[in-house]
Amino acid sequence: MKKAMASGLCLLIAGAAAIGAIPEKQKSEEAAIRQVVQLYFDGIIKYEEDALRKAFHPRANIIGTTGEGTVDWEPFQEWVLYTRKDAPDPAGRNNSIVSIDITGNAAVVKTDLAWPHVHYVDYLSLLKIEGRWVIVNKTWNREKPKAR
Repeated sequence: MKKAMASGLCLLIAGAAAIGAIPEKQKSEEAAIRQVVQLYFDGIIKYEEDALRKAFHPRANIIGTTGEGTVDWEPFQEWVLYTRKDAPDPAGRNNSIVSIDITGNAAVVKTDLAWPHVHYVDYLSLLKIEGRWVIVNKTWNREKPKAR
């Protein structure tokens, strides 16, 4: 009886480990997506146009609501031009990845951008095109900054 219980417990632990295990391909896809999102973060913080052009597909769209609630809808090629201005001080601008959801060659990344004067939550849609992950759509929400 003890042997059967111990054997069953081993199977339960092995099964739980298998469920929690992330396949190597999934890990490498997630790492590649994280690199693209880091390019995005670098581009928006440091105003690095080249980083954003590497992260986004040229035909991507940037869509969100302003603080007044109006919809702001821009093609990437117009939106990226803001980087040609002087970048503000990056102090206090904290960007993080909240979640990554991958299905085949499509992914959605939720990001949190906690900046001193504004708080953004972005939903980045990515596609793997010709072997490379790129952001094809950015949908954002702007609100007052979180209390620190």
